[in-house]
Amino acid sequence: MTTHRTATPPRPRGDGGGAHAVGASTARCPLASHVFEMAMEPVDVHVAQARRTTATVLKHWSLPETPAEDARLVVSELVSNAIIHGSGDVRLRLRHDEHELRIRVTDDSTAPARRRRASAAGLGGRGLHLVACLSLRWGVADGGRTTYAVIPTLTEAPPCRRTTQSSTEPTC
Repeated sequence: MTTHRTATPPRPRGDGGGAHAVGASTARCPLASHVFEMAMEPVDVHVAQARRTTATVLKHWSLPETPAEDARLVVSELVSNAIIHGSGDVRLRLRHDEHELRIRVTDDSTAPARRRRASAAGLGGRGLHLVACLSLRWGVADGGRTTYAVIPTLTEAPPCRRTTQSSTEPTC
């Protein structure tokens, strides 16, 4: 995809320098869209940084509050999963057009993200269930390296939420 660099939104406080952000708008997509990318080392502190940065970017893009809240939670869950279960650096990509926000989190692991049953006493196992509940659709791509979620940005709720376990989700 050809991208043109634009001004990046301000970095939130507490940026530890272990993450790198690039803001861009795309020229190939038929609708006007915004793209934001961020790479980070797989360190727990970067989950909160990714969430804060996402909030800043979505505010800059004037995304309505309800889908922005959903997106922040989805970003937290997907970045957490990549840090805990993945390998190598974690890359976050947000793309917003008139109707939806696509969130993609990529790491170097080829083991695809999968939903687990959470025990009543367990602390883990609920993340992808939350992603499925908040997203229009979600799934894995790139041979298991990327987990994505699509959040509608219109004010009405999606008619149904669909889980896709494997996909060739288009980049545009």
